[in-house]
Amino acid sequence: MLGLTGWGLIVLLLVILAAVLVLVAWRGWNRLGGRGPLAWAGRIGVLAGVQLVIVALVLTAVNKYYLFYGSWSDLLGAAGGKSQVTEKPPSNPHAAASSLVTVKSAAQLGPGHGRTPAKDGLVQHLDIQGVRSGLKSEAYVYLPPQYFQKKTQAARFPVAVFIAGYPAADRLTWIDKGHVPEEAFLQMSSGKARPMIYVMMRPTVENGWDTECADVPGGPQVETFFSQDVPDAISGTYKDRTARDRRGWGLAGYSTGGYCATKLAMLHADRFSAASSMAGHFHALLDTTTRDLYGGSKAVRNSNNLTWRLRNLPQPPVSILVASALTGEKTYPSAQKFMEAVRPPLVVDKWMLDSGGHNFKAFRKYIPPTITWLSDHLQGE
Repeated sequence: MLGLTGWGLIVLLLVILAAVLVLVAWRGWNRLGGRGPLAWAGRIGVLAGVQLVIVALVLTAVNKYYLFYGSWSDLLGAAGGKSQVTEKPPSNPHAAASSLVTVKSAAQLGPGHGRTPAKDGLVQHLDIQGVRSGLKSEAYVYLPPQYFQKKTQAARFPVAVFIAGYPAADRLTWIDKGHVPEEAFLQMSSGKARPMIYVMMRPTVENGWDTECADVPGGPQVETFFSQDVPDAISGTYKDRTARDRRGWGLAGYSTGGYCATKLAMLHADRFSAASSMAGHFHALLDTTTRDLYGGSKAVRNSNNLTWRLRNLPQPPVSILVASALTGEKTYPSAQKFMEAVRPPLVVDKWMLDSGGHNFKAFRKYIPPTITWLSDHLQGE
């Protein structure tokens, strides 16, 4: 089956447009030149068909560039198609987290696609089954070269969990489009960042449902999954190589993932000490894809509004990087309100573009400063 983000679909649409519909319009137009209802219906059908393929081609090209939907299942889920989520916890809730992680594959992805992990690092593809939430999701984990080197074989590394925007693609977003492993390698090689473990994920645990990383009443417990299941699973899988406590754990994300990263750090300061919001919003943007996240409760909704929390609740002892654009970024006004409400012990830094839209072209520019900022704020051993 043709992939939603591959060139094959674009080529197919071009072939259909050029070799079929345009040909029909050119060769068959005279035959449809009569005045009867069938002739009129035929002409309208040909024109509508050409327009439909052109629109599909444009939308496919835009989706390939911005990665709104990574697969057909993502697209069908957003359109109301059937999707699946595992909500029932495993039969043994006390099982070791590592026993619920499957390593599906591994590949070297350093500059030039290096061949040795000790020189370039290694990316592993995992399936994570949450012990507490019962949710399951994929993750791509970049292990730095130092993880495999003898001189640092006993070292523990900081861990940064990167969460994409909604709905995003799995591998495409952070690896093929964001080039996080290569960027991390370059920042380490230039001395701008320390070696860290990068866990690259997306927030979509159920296709078609933008949960905004919330524990939905009667629904998926996504906040629990990212704040407890994922750290436990990563710690259990990479035994004795991850940071022992919150000082070595951080988050980052763009758009919805930026909101998730900031929220998870603020609500779970016992687990995380820092987070970077790359063009993220600071309250859940409710629409048809989010459904009812809060069970109709105003109190629960307020609790998930990060600016409201700063104004009404004690501020958590975490550090936040707000990366945004002064012009053209639709979430910047909410970022301003958030930053204006900050007071100790919460600390906020900012990294701003002069201009940039809410798209991956801009998101990509936030990744290098996010890596160096997290490196400055997270501690290993």
